[in-house]
Parts: sequence; structure tokens; C-alpha cells
Amino acid sequence: MRIFKFLLLSIWACSFAAQADMPDYRAFPAEGARLLLWVASERGRAEPELQAAQQLAERGMAVWSLDPVSAFFLPQLPSSMDSVPAQDLADWLRAAQAGGKRVVVYAVSRAAVPVLRAAALLQPVERQQLCVLLMYPNLYTVAAPLAAPDFLDVGRLSGLQVRVLQPRRSAATPWLPGLLDHLEIQGASTSQVILENLREGYWMRETPTEFEMAESRRMDAMLLRELNDWGCQ
Repeated sequence: MRIFKFLLLSIWACSFAAQADMPDYRAFPAEGARLLLWVASERGRAEPELQAAQQLAERGMAVWSLDPVSAFFLPQLPSSMDSVPAQDLADWLRAAQAGGKRVVVYAVSRAAVPVLRAAALLQPVERQQLCVLLMYPNLYTVAAPLAAPDFLDVGRLSGLQVRVLQPRRSAATPWLPGLLDHLEIQGASTSQVILENLREGYWMRETPTEFEMAESRRMDAMLLRELNDWGCQ
């Protein structure tokens, strides 16, 4: 009996040690073959995002929803994303891949920074098994109107597939070609989709248009469409 209790305690201790540095996320289980890691922006999760995660799960795609600023006790500022521990996120990606599902990462705005830095810490074969979908990624060190921005160096991304979703009505849309070039210099293969008639963060704006409100209710369908069109099965 004592030996049995000792074994249980040992297993619990090992499990705790393995998970101690993992970020705290909310899971939406599903039986399908894909797992979406949804990484919220520096503004935290909005209700339409949680609704979309639940709807995706109901359609067969499991979702792990991570709010990095809350998980790591950071203020809701873009610069906070630069402080998210990349190694912790890399461990999270590996834990997701270990489940046997096709893993897709969806990161919003400045959340692209810790996600890409985490991907850079993976082995090349691990990166090749990931698809990364970025919603208007903010990788800028300096950004000023009418001037070309400077981009952060997030590390080597060889083998990583990246698709950028860019709202047409974003002030950063003219910088998209330079951002894609920057990611390709880091080794990623890239593609882009322009989301017409939308602004950045359209699902959490105080004064959204009717079209933006409708698109907020269809976020799950939009994500599934883009993933399927991309061929990220």
C-alpha cells in the first residue's frame, strides 16, 4: 500500500513539474483531428472570441484559448507581449503537438511576437508540423505614418507556414508587403488574405459597423474557411 501511494505521489509530482511552466489556458474539447491554439491580443479575450471558440468546438475543431496578459499577470499593453516567456509558449506548442492532432496557431496583433519567438525555439521538424495564422500581426519596433516601419527579429522560422489575415481598413495594410518579406527573410513561407470592409479588432470595437457586427458573429466560419482554403487540414 505504501509503495502504491509513493508511486501515485511520484506520478503527480512529475506531472506537476512538467506543467508548472505551462501557460494557463481555457480548453474547448472536440473529437476532430485539428486543434486550434487561439492566442488573444494584448487587450485580452473578447466575448465574440470565446463564442467563436465554442462554435469551432461544436463543429469538431478543438480550441485552446490563451490570454497571455492574464496568464502571465501582465498589463494590457502591446509591450507586455514582448515579456511573455517564449520558452513557456514553446512548451505549450509541444504539449499541443503531443496530443496527435493537427495543430494550428491563431494569434492576434502583438501576440504574434511571443508565438513566433516560441516557434523559433522548436526543432525544424516541429515547426514544419505547424500552421500559424496571424490576424493583423504587430511585429513593429517603430511605426510612424508615411514611413517604412522597422520589424522585430523573432528568430529563425525555417519550415514554418504563416498566413496573415489583414483587415483592409487597417492603417498598417500598406506595410503588409514589407512584413511578409521580413518573415520570409526569417525563413517562413508566407501567404496573405485581405479582409474587406473590416478594421483591426472589428469584433471588439465600441462603435462597430453593421458589417463588422455580422462578421463578429461569423468568426468561426471565417477561420474554418481560411484554414481550409489554405490547405491546413
